[in-house]
Amino acid sequence: MKQATITRNNVIQELRNAFPELEGLYQERADFWKGERVPSAYDVFGSVFRPRLNDDLEKGELTEFAQRAGIFIERVCNSSDLEAINVVWIEVFEWLIFKPKELGLLWQVMGPATRKSITDAARRWSDAGRRQGKTTNLPISNLPEE
Repeated sequence: MKQATITRNNVIQELRNAFPELEGLYQERADFWKGERVPSAYDVFGSVFRPRLNDDLEKGELTEFAQRAGIFIERVCNSSDLEAINVVWIEVFEWLIFKPKELGLLWQVMGPATRKSITDAARRWSDAGRRQGKTTNLPISNLPEE
């Protein structure tokens, strides 16, 4: 069965489809937002997807969930929808580039589009750090060797 192309309009639903085990947490968060506003993709990735991915990666092993996360992120990075990709940049990459052990684990299952995108994110964050006088612990140094 062919998977849908991920866009800004369906990225939340595609995440829910790919990770049904997150549905309970998604519903909890949706209840929290109810009446206040409709949750954005940034809200969902930041408060539902990223915490679970973080928990799995902190175990120090490439779990089945983390492997599927790598595949899903590659789908997003291949989508060519800049807003959907930006959600992953902001809510996943900007967190992950500062966590070298976790990044090294997920790197093993990252596809070429994801590696290219996260390398770009690490380069940009490192450039920003250098402009502020930072010379150590730059995100670019956290990327695994090819």
